[in-house]
Amino acid sequence: MKNSPLAPIYKVLTATQIIANLAKLEGWRLSGDGPDVVIEKTYRFASYAQTMAFVNSVAWLAQANNHHPTLQVHFDRCVVHYQTHDVAGLSLADFQNAAAVDALPMAQTPAQP
Repeated sequence: MKNSPLAPIYKVLTATQIIANLAKLEGWRLSGDGPDVVIEKTYRFASYAQTMAFVNSVAWLAQANNHHPTLQVHFDRCVVHYQTHDVAGLSLADFQNAAAVDALPMAQTPAQP
């Protein structure tokens, strides 16, 4: 992307645009401030194997979309963080990829106690 204008999905969003896009996503929230702001969501699973299957699916999706989240992986959960580092904030790409993660089949299965 060096020396070329960023695609429209990679332009920093205003606070109003962030709130409007966040309202379209279930369970996602804002975290951080200024250039460290991210959207994040915790996905819970019944086992480590289910957590890792989810992590691998998110990794595949990230590679396919060339937009990579930060993942915090635990035994029974994974916290997904999106931010567009190139714009030091949130862009439309973050929200589009968050929606794509939500659409993964294993993201829609609630963990059993």
